[in-house]
Order: sequence, then structure tokens, then C-alpha cells
Amino acid sequence: MGIEEVRETIKMCRFCFMCRHACPTFLATKLDSHTPRGYALMLSAIAEGIRNWDEDCIARFYQCSQCGLCKEDCEYHWPEDEVVRSAREEIVALKKEPQIIARIASSIINKGTPYEKERKQYVPPEHIGKKNPEVLYFAGCSTRQNHPEIMEATNNILNFIGVNWSVLEEEGCCGMTLFDLGYTEKAKKIAAQLADKISRAEAGILLTGCAHCYRIFREKFNEWGIQLPSNIKVVHSTEYLWENMLNGKLQFTTDAPVESVSYHDPCQLGRKLGIYEPARKLIEKLTNSRPIELFHNREKAECCGAGTTMFLTDPEVSAKVARRRIDAAREENAKAIVTACQNCKTVFTKVHQNDIKILDVAELVSLQLQKAP
Repeated sequence: MGIEEVRETIKMCRFCFMCRHACPTFLATKLDSHTPRGYALMLSAIAEGIRNWDEDCIARFYQCSQCGLCKEDCEYHWPEDEVVRSAREEIVALKKEPQIIARIASSIINKGTPYEKERKQYVPPEHIGKKNPEVLYFAGCSTRQNHPEIMEATNNILNFIGVNWSVLEEEGCCGMTLFDLGYTEKAKKIAAQLADKISRAEAGILLTGCAHCYRIFREKFNEWGIQLPSNIKVVHSTEYLWENMLNGKLQFTTDAPVESVSYHDPCQLGRKLGIYEPARKLIEKLTNSRPIELFHNREKAECCGAGTTMFLTDPEVSAKVARRRIDAAREENAKAIVTACQNCKTVFTKVHQNDIKILDVAELVSLQLQKAP
């Protein structure tokens, strides 16, 4: 987008305090430089020649999770999150990005993953690289790296349904992390390459449990002029599971596998794409109770601290944000947090204690399948 395209937002935000209380990073660090006002003041000072792109200033712009809660809480919905992302574009253009950011970007571009040494996760050979599957499952790089249990749960579910499914021989990255970190043009190139791989698979449904990948497929492909074949239906795992529950392909016993379940809305799936209900309906069906709502939920849900891979770029700040969300679940006496994004699970797992279980929706469904007749 570029700084000039958000100049009006910078002008509006630099003297406004009204969304200060909404920023999860600010609430964790108590630094005004982590608020939209703080970012706008820094950019104004740089534009006026009062300040340079110094190391401390650059670090602040990479400690924002891009969750968008500031925009949601703003009376006029100014795109404060785009101010930060546009600043990152300028930082990258000036080749001033921190070393860790440059290293992650290089790994994505050259290896198809932000993890320089990606683990090889198990997928049954008969499901790799098949042509014309009914379902093409796209796990995403963070699921492949950190959560084989989510892949295993999805494997169990798809086999239980009896659907013909497959995965790409080499998934690579969807490009969302590059986009969030300010490498917009490289993100578009990566996304276009992935779209070509997906198209050649000739699947009926493109299924992913990654909220970040889902946003790329649903939103950014169209914005960037990247086309998938018109007959491919793109769905998130929560939508797919609920649809199959409604049509009777998924049936369960009445024994609840987990009790006192809260649901954490991923920023990318919830606030960014407006998908809130499928996961809640699944939890209610599986546990015989509506999920415990955290104090902030749906469009006002606080970020988990994982956005823009902050758990890799700044794990200390990420952990502070994640602990606040875990504490919110404890305040509601929840015994489990279920979410629908593997990055949320990653940061929650890093900071939680044994008093709370952390599960992906697919895992919750798979647990109940094991008890089904």
C-alpha cells in the first residue's frame, strides 16, 4: 500500500487516544509506542525529519501483531493496522528490516517455510500428490512444523467421512507472512506460484485449517488478481466439519471428550473474515454446551500474540500477549481453550500451565470420532 496511501490515517490517529485500551501489545507492554497513536507520531516525526528510522523505532513496528482490534474499536474504523504494515513496506524498501525478519523472509522465499529447518510431518503416502481429489487438504507451514497432531486429526476425520482426499507433494508457503512483514511483491509472487500448484491438482474443495492461509485464498488472491479454477470451493476446516455434521456424515456419541470449553476467535478467521459460528456450533454439539465466552470475543476478541509470526520474531512480547488471553480463560473457569488457528495453539501451548488444555477444533472432533460406533 505504501505510507502515502495511509497518510490521512496517520493524521487522524496521531492525537487520538480512543483505541489505546484495545491494543493487545500495549496492554502487555504498557508502551505508548505500541499504540496506533504511537505509530502515527513516530511516522510523523520521520516524515518531518525530526527522527530517523533508528533501531528502536523499527523494532516497535515489528512488535505489532496486525490483529486489527484497533480498527474494530475505532469509531471511524481507520485502518490503523495498515499504517503499521505500510511502514514495514518502507522499512523493507530501505533494507533496514531487523536481521530476524530478513532471515524469515529469505527462508520463505528459498525454502517455502519460515522455519529454516522444517520437520517432515507424516502424511499417508496414498494421499500425497493425487490428481482430481474431492478434497485437497492444505495444512500450512506452521501446522507442518509445530502441530502434526492437527494433521493427524484431520487425516482421521477425512478418512472417517470416506472422502477422496490428497495433499500437495510440496505445499510451500501461502505468502501471508511475507505480506504481513512488508514484502508485498514477493508475497504476491509466492501466492501466484502456490495457486498454480493448487490449480494443477484439479480438486473440488480446497480445505485448510490455517486461518492465515484461508485469508490468502479467500481474500488476497482476489485482491492480487490471482485466479483459482472457478470449480474449486475454498473452505476452512470449521466450516467443512460443521457442514458434514449437518449432512450426517459426522456422527458422535453423547460423551463429552472435554468439559468447560472456551473458544478463542483467531484474528484472521474472525475479525478479518467474519467467521465466528461454525466452531461454536461444533463445540456445542461435541460438549453438549455452548462454549464459555471469554470477556472479549468475536469481533472484539483480543489477539493471541502470534500474528505476523511474532512468536518467531519477538517471542518475549508474544508470550506476554498470550498470557493475558490464557488468564482471561482462567477468569471464566475454563478448563480448555479450543481455537481454529495453529499459530494460536502454538503460543498458548508455550505459556499455558497444566490446568488448561489447548486444542484445535479438528482435534476436538477427532477425539469424539474415536468414541463413535
